[in-house]
Amino acid sequence: MPSKTPSYVIGIDVGGTNTDAVILQNEQVVAWHKTPTTSDIQAGVELAIREVVRKGDIDSGQIESVKIGTTQFINAVLEQDRSKLDKVAVIRLCGPYSQRSPPFVHFPEGLRTLMEGHCGYVDGGYQVDGRIVRALRHEQLKEQAAIIKSTRIKSVVVIGINSPSNPKQELEAESVLISELGPGYDVSCSHKIGRLGFLERENASILNASLRRFARHVIAGFKFAVQRLGKCSLYITLNDGTLSKASEAAEYPIGCFSSGPTNSARGAALLAGSLSQDEADDREVLVVDVGGTTTDICALLKTGFPRQSAAFVKVAGVRTNFTIPDVHSIALGGGSLVRTERDQTRIGPDSIGSRLVRDGIYFGGQILTATDLILSNDLTERLVPSHIKASGLVEIKRAVEEAVDLVKTKQGDARVILVGGGSIIISDEIAGVGELIRPKHFEVANAVGAAIGKISGSVDTIVAPKADNASMDEQIEEAKALAMERCVAAGGSRATLEVVEIELIPVSYATNGATRLIVRVVADLAEGHEDPEESVLPMLYDFGKSIDSECRADGADSKASSYDINQNLDVESYRPRIEGDLWYLSEIDLQFLQDGTGVLGVGSCGDAYPSYVACVHALAKGEDITIRRQDTLPDSASVLAAGFMGSPTVYLERIPGMHEVIDAMNAVIETADITSFDAVIPNEIGGMNAFEALLAASHFGKSTLDADCVARAYPFLWQTVRCLRGVSVVPAAVADGAGRRKVFTAEHDNFQAEELMRDACTDLGSLAGICINPLQGSEARSLPRNSYSLAWSIGRSIALSRSRKIDPVAALLKEHHGVLLFRGKIVSVVRHVAKGFTRGSVLLSAFSDESIPQSDGDNYSPGSSLQVEFENENLCAVLKQEGQEDKLLAICPDLICFLDMANGAPLGISDYKYGLRVSVVALSAPPVWTSEKGLRMGGPSAFGLDMEYTPVGTEAYEPPTSVWDMFGKGQ
Repeated sequence: MPSKTPSYVIGIDVGGTNTDAVILQNEQVVAWHKTPTTSDIQAGVELAIREVVRKGDIDSGQIESVKIGTTQFINAVLEQDRSKLDKVAVIRLCGPYSQRSPPFVHFPEGLRTLMEGHCGYVDGGYQVDGRIVRALRHEQLKEQAAIIKSTRIKSVVVIGINSPSNPKQELEAESVLISELGPGYDVSCSHKIGRLGFLERENASILNASLRRFARHVIAGFKFAVQRLGKCSLYITLNDGTLSKASEAAEYPIGCFSSGPTNSARGAALLAGSLSQDEADDREVLVVDVGGTTTDICALLKTGFPRQSAAFVKVAGVRTNFTIPDVHSIALGGGSLVRTERDQTRIGPDSIGSRLVRDGIYFGGQILTATDLILSNDLTERLVPSHIKASGLVEIKRAVEEAVDLVKTKQGDARVILVGGGSIIISDEIAGVGELIRPKHFEVANAVGAAIGKISGSVDTIVAPKADNASMDEQIEEAKALAMERCVAAGGSRATLEVVEIELIPVSYATNGATRLIVRVVADLAEGHEDPEESVLPMLYDFGKSIDSECRADGADSKASSYDINQNLDVESYRPRIEGDLWYLSEIDLQFLQDGTGVLGVGSCGDAYPSYVACVHALAKGEDITIRRQDTLPDSASVLAAGFMGSPTVYLERIPGMHEVIDAMNAVIETADITSFDAVIPNEIGGMNAFEALLAASHFGKSTLDADCVARAYPFLWQTVRCLRGVSVVPAAVADGAGRRKVFTAEHDNFQAEELMRDACTDLGSLAGICINPLQGSEARSLPRNSYSLAWSIGRSIALSRSRKIDPVAALLKEHHGVLLFRGKIVSVVRHVAKGFTRGSVLLSAFSDESIPQSDGDNYSPGSSLQVEFENENLCAVLKQEGQEDKLLAICPDLICFLDMANGAPLGISDYKYGLRVSVVALSAPPVWTSEKGLRMGGPSAFGLDMEYTPVGTEAYEPPTSVWDMFGKGQ
């Protein structure tokens, strides 16, 4: 019997300028074609398929599958096109939690107007250890269904606390809502959209739900374009380089948002050929994709997939946490404009993009572009002087070299695969690159990447040792097996299953050994795999209609303005509102405080974002959030110290509700027999605690004092200035916001109280509101001064740098007398939980071709590394250089902070992940912590470090200035 002829695969990439198509057989390019992307996407895809099949001279019946990557869904959001976006109702399964931080609050105004529908809060949710927060109540869901039916909203999102770990309640709620709402409503569950991170997953789910109707139309159009090929399966490429069934992509379009860069990287890896086979070569591999407007650079893993982004990402100004490739983009492409200024040649950042073949000089136009510097004909010879060509190419080379060095995470020369139609402008020699590969068919690498897309399956959950003594290894194997089954169910070949990611992140404060486990598996598409639903064109739409006429919302014929996303805050002229002794906070002030308290949190205290959103919501409701000048408090005043205790990992999901801190404060008021109080002070100024004190004070109609108990962040309650002076932590209380609270009295010393309170916190779900021993005004005035003012000024410095497009670190260090310790990439993170705290270390590698001053004019070599130890907070930073002794650069109580190199945002230890590019800085500690007694309580020995404290930098500590002194009357 003759052997079966290998089937063909078509890969298509629908870009903003061109629609590229390739035919592959056994991963070899048979034919390719480029055609301009049409406003009617379906027509452009049909044309691309027809032409590439004609060029390949093959029988369309031999095509087994078509794999398409598209930017249509992300473009609909970026353009805020109301004809393609629906309003969304959100049902939270949250019990007493999250109400202070409702959905849509931090959406850009245009998108919020288009998408915000309804939000309902019902009982439900799980604790981090798997216990139920509250049982699901069907009658509450039925009430929400009735409200939704009274509106014109058709799209509904269900989101439950810790649903990625246990989706049971979400699925049950979905079933009830579908039953109550009936046909014509679209109900979706958040656990199918994103990973752990409640608000970010909710945001992604809202974007996805708003797009679903339009996505079904686009996918149906693709199916219509593909149907002429006969019995052919259609797949859509996803952000991580894998595939989705067309029907799945129609339900989850957000998974396709960033598939373009991934397709380019995957295609480049295949076209380069031998890279994947040369295991002995451990040089880093980068993909440089040059288009008409931008150059995208990413690192290629051994698996042939691009390195993924480690932190949350914003889509059209909306914060989300779905996986996208970690791509560094610069404004350089074949259509970039070339200008000369004072004998200097500047390239871009603007570009003529798709008009290149009409307006570029080489093509007969009159606009000088980067392409005209490299291509030569009579027009360019006559109109482009040779010195402009030479200087322009030097500038292009410089920009590419800087970008390549920023992306590299390994010492030594990298291997670069150069792809994209605009890559002709790139020189054959790039500093830091030992081998430059221009593969055949580089013009259509993105379509090749789409054609070789794999099927994936993943698990993101919280695991803990089970009652049956199942080990962690056994649970990892169970998660791998589940991910594999999900992959096979999606169409993956069991014979080619491959685990490409396993990550374990311990949950601090959890005494049951809870650990976040992430597993991702990929496989080739199973030969002959066919989903009956995929092979039949669902006649859901009249293809004679345009997309606009089919999808347009009532009376909507325009796009919302995107100005609110792109506008730059005028930081230079902004002044805080100060009236007498009170500072009335605005949303701008809160933005500054979010970054500033992140720096002062020195790696801990939880991401302040949910509490920041709660403050923004409070302002929107007309509430005042005020800070009181510290030195105006009379001796007899009474002040409550409040905040949160618990795990940042728990805080990812169990967003605080209305009552955790309030209940704890009321418990202390009762215990201490206080009839009234005058102000609130945060336990520490770092992270969420600073915002929670603001919210608590506002709840009681009071102000927060411009001070705190620490002047930074420390892991232990007894590591405060008050305890340093012998003041007791108790009376104190913790509360879970669900009616449970526990009070601790003066019979306990500070260390006993700490242990008892942390045990109680664990019992309350590893996150609890806390209030400690009240203060009198005289004591409060003696605590660290101007803490909020300091955080505000740090955040303002970062915001100013962003607006000026300059390095945020330089301005921060200049204004606050800090020291740059290191710049590099995270190459290793080790974590474990000890006595409830996350302990471990992070290792950074210096950028390969830089030598950056770290202090006192000293330099570290490109081959250096930095090791930072942490216990909830960053403790010490040690420089390691080959052939030299380790050098201690900074140690607690000085403040060591990681800043994202992309925008200067401070990072917490839960954010540390391989590949992140960061600046590590240190700020001086106040004298109270550098005293002999202060060092015993908060210095190296307090954390078991056998190191001597040496102050960072050379300048004397300067106390922070208050906003009253900076911007009060006469300033």
